Amino acid sequence: HLSGRAPLMPSLSNADALIEKAVKDLHHAWDASAETWRDQARTDFATLHLEPLEARARQAAGTIRRMDTLLREAIRQCT
Repeated sequence: HLSGRAPLMPSLSNADALIEKAVKDLHHAWDASAETWRDQARTDFATLHLEPLEARARQAAGTIRRMDTLLREAIRQCT
């Protein structure tokens, strides 16, 4: 490396933490809404939108962690 310092290793690990925090924040806000929203529309919204969103977000976070592992291994092998 020209500067004499080791290059910074790219990382995706912060992205998965951001996703997981967003899901946690959404879940807390959703729970708080139960105090004022208690009808069938709420149940339908949870089933049709929130549950799939949470599942996809958790899947994305897991995929990002796996990509981060692969990226780190590729960098390690190339240095």
